[in-house]
Amino acid sequence: MTSNWIAILGSYTLKSNEIDFIGGTSTNNDASMPFIANFISDEVFSGGKITADITFKSVEYPSACEFILYWEPESKHFLSAGIGGGGGFASVRTFASSWTNHSVVGQHSNLKANKTYKLEVEMIGSSVTVGIDGIATTTVNLPYNLPMSQVGLWCQSDKNIVIKNFKVHRELPKVFVVMQFSSPYNELYEDVIKEVCKEFKLQVLRGDETYGPGLILSDITKQINESKIIIAEISPANPNVFYEVGYAHALNKPTILIADKSTKLPFDVSPFRTLFYENSIPGKKKIEEGLRKHIDAVLSEKGLA
Repeated sequence: MTSNWIAILGSYTLKSNEIDFIGGTSTNNDASMPFIANFISDEVFSGGKITADITFKSVEYPSACEFILYWEPESKHFLSAGIGGGGGFASVRTFASSWTNHSVVGQHSNLKANKTYKLEVEMIGSSVTVGIDGIATTTVNLPYNLPMSQVGLWCQSDKNIVIKNFKVHRELPKVFVVMQFSSPYNELYEDVIKEVCKEFKLQVLRGDETYGPGLILSDITKQINESKIIIAEISPANPNVFYEVGYAHALNKPTILIADKSTKLPFDVSPFRTLFYENSIPGKKKIEEGLRKHIDAVLSEKGLA
């Protein structure tokens, strides 16, 4: 259990490994609605897993308990995923003045009172998977990237909800590098890109470092889905590289384009901001500085409108 919690909405009691959301109903414009709560913790998160054991003392529509994966203090907007949200059994949703349902699956009526559900939500890059009792109920690829933020709980019920063993299992954000596998690009990858990514505590991977059985294209698209940043070296007119860049752009992935300063960019790519470099000792320092600025800008960018 995390050490510090604060209630933005609603109220709770806190024990060593347990949070009890205090449910109830309120009357607004002659309509009774279950209490809503936002609890924010001091745990920070940008990818990995959040797990907890969830028990509803009573289940009436729209009872729900969801993990807040991203919280924006200024606007109070957030991304949540868990049990009961959106009128379904499991959901992934964004609240930004109003609700946007990215995925709602199952029937809310299947939720049971006094049953302990083991909730696991995994976020890798922009891919979010909700698991309940060891079963993956839904996976969605978000249309935006999320920076690091504090996490918490969103609850709604007319009775108490007990949350036990809330744990955050963090993973380093991933960077996927798209480039031709030959010299001098191999040296650029090893000596510059990898080293700069390590400074930001980012996992970095290139397509030729994916091993095991399976389709190469499927492996690459999976890596792009699960990455927070794409870095693409686009100097040679390599169809595979441009295909992967196009796929990343279609997913709205933050994509940092780099190219040798002598490169004449194709028409379709030329409008995009590109970080140019020269293959020299002064050029190495310049590309390192440029990459740092671009990566820092991506990691600091807010994810919700």
